[in-house]
Amino acid sequence: MSRALKLLMFLYFVVFITTGAFMILIVNADEASHQWVALLARNHGIVFVWHLACWMTMGMFSNYYWDLFNLGKGLDAVQVERIILPLLVSPVVFYPTYNLWLSSSSQSYILFEVIAFQSGFFWQALFTKAKPIDSVASIPWSVNNGSARAGASKGTASNAPAGPELTR
Repeated sequence: MSRALKLLMFLYFVVFITTGAFMILIVNADEASHQWVALLARNHGIVFVWHLACWMTMGMFSNYYWDLFNLGKGLDAVQVERIILPLLVSPVVFYPTYNLWLSSSSQSYILFEVIAFQSGFFWQALFTKAKPIDSVASIPWSVNNGSARAGASKGTASNAPAGPELTR
C-alpha cells in the first residue's frame, strides 16, 4: 500500500472515531456536563453531518474492497486513483441523505448512519445509467409521444397535428 493511501486512511479513521466519540458525548450530555460538551450538544448537527459523511465514505470504500476481493485480489492491488473517483462524486451521493436527515423528525441516529452507508455502497447505481442519449426520447406521458419531433428532425412530414395556429 502506498504512503498516500495509508495517510488518507489514517486521517479518515481519526475523523470517523472522533465524530463517533463526539456523538456519544452529545447523546449522553446533560446539564452537569462540561461546557465544551454542552457546546457540542448545541451544535450536534455539524458533528452529525461529518459523522454521516464518514459513514457514506466507509460505504464507498467497502464497495471498492468488496469488488476487489470478489476479483480474487488482495490489499496489495489497491489503486489510489480508483478510490478517488467515489470521493469526487460523494457530494452528489451525500446530498439526498443529508436532505432526508434534515426533513426527518426521527431521533434515531443509527437509521441515518445505515442509510448513509448504503448510499455510499451503492454509489455506482446513480451513475451506471448516465450516458448520452442516442435517439429521440419517447416520453409515454407526453401528448404526441415525441413522434412530431422525430419526424421533423428527419426531414419528413409527420401525420401528427402541429398544434393550433395563432392568428391575429
